[in-house]
Amino acid sequence: MIFQSKGFYIDLVQNKDLKDIVEVYNSNKYFLINHMDTDIIKYEWIVEELESMKKADFYSCKVVEKSSGKIIGIIDFKIGEETYLSLLLIHNDYKNKGFGRLIYQALEEYITSVKSKCIRIDVVINYDDSVLKFWVKNGFSKIKDIELNWTGKILPAIIMKKFL
Repeated sequence: MIFQSKGFYIDLVQNKDLKDIVEVYNSNKYFLINHMDTDIIKYEWIVEELESMKKADFYSCKVVEKSSGKIIGIIDFKIGEETYLSLLLIHNDYKNKGFGRLIYQALEEYITSVKSKCIRIDVVINYDDSVLKFWVKNGFSKIKDIELNWTGKILPAIIMKKFL
């Protein structure tokens, strides 16, 4: 386990988790359509994505609800003086229940404990205004506009940072 909070824990994705990770992605059809021009990803894509993240020194983690043992989300991040949060994705069945906020707060506590000075996220801005609002509400500020290449698709985005 990497870190935990009251109702969940975060740990590295293992091979036995891949089916559940695919399910988390596929429950977020609007995200997939806007980021990848598809409404479904396959097991093989997850395997490639995890390998790519590992080569770039990212932690690819599962978010596990303690009471049920169910994987309810995924989070990818790279620890450093500036920690880079690449992805926080909650299973659609668990959205709008406060899990995103709790998971982010636990991540922030963890990265503060390992002496990160700030956290960076790149937020795609053309598909869901609530995502940008979420990060602003959690103390992030816009740094600059960018184009993000996500799985070969160019997306308008902004770099956001929060100094800890």
